[in-house]
Amino acid sequence: MKAPKSRSTSLATFAEVNTMLTKTARTAIVALGLAIIAPGSHAQALSDEIILDYLKSMYTSIEVIDYKRIYEGGLNALKDVVVISYSLDYPRGGSSEPPKTSEIEVLTMEDGRIKNIPMLPMPPGQIDSVSVRDSMIHIDAKTFGENDKPCCPSEPRSFIFKEFDGILTTDN
Repeated sequence: MKAPKSRSTSLATFAEVNTMLTKTARTAIVALGLAIIAPGSHAQALSDEIILDYLKSMYTSIEVIDYKRIYEGGLNALKDVVVISYSLDYPRGGSSEPPKTSEIEVLTMEDGRIKNIPMLPMPPGQIDSVSVRDSMIHIDAKTFGENDKPCCPSEPRSFIFKEFDGILTTDN
C-alpha cells in the first residue's frame, strides 16, 4: 500500500534535510520532536487512580472525600505539577464531633513514582477555594478560632504560595 502523496513528500524532504545535519544537530531535532509530541507527559501520567492510591497511603485510618484536581501545568521552576484539594473525614470518637479539614497537595511524577512537592504547612481548617494565577497558588480558607467546635472553623484567611528553590512558600 502506498503512503499518501503528502506523507511521501514530507518523508523525502525530511530524509534530504537529515542527511545534511550533523550528529549533534540531529540529536537536537529528535529531542525537540519528542518534546513537541509529548508536552507535559509527566503531569498527564498522574491518573486519578494513582493520586487516590497516594492519598490512601498517607491516610490509612481517615477517609479521603471530595477529591478534585485544581490545576495541571508548571509553577515557575516546578514543571509538570498537579495541584489537588481534598477533604478528610475523621472517625467519630465519643460525643465530640470529628474535625473536618481540607488539604492541598502539589504532586509530580519523578522516575515513574509520585512525588509530593514540599510546601509550608497551613493551619488546620476548611479550604473554600483554590486557584492558580501568575504561577502562584491562591487559597481562601477558614481556620479554627479560639471558640470553634472541631467541625466548624470560622476565621477567614487567605494564603498565597509561590515556588522558591523547589519549595512552595508563603508570606502569610
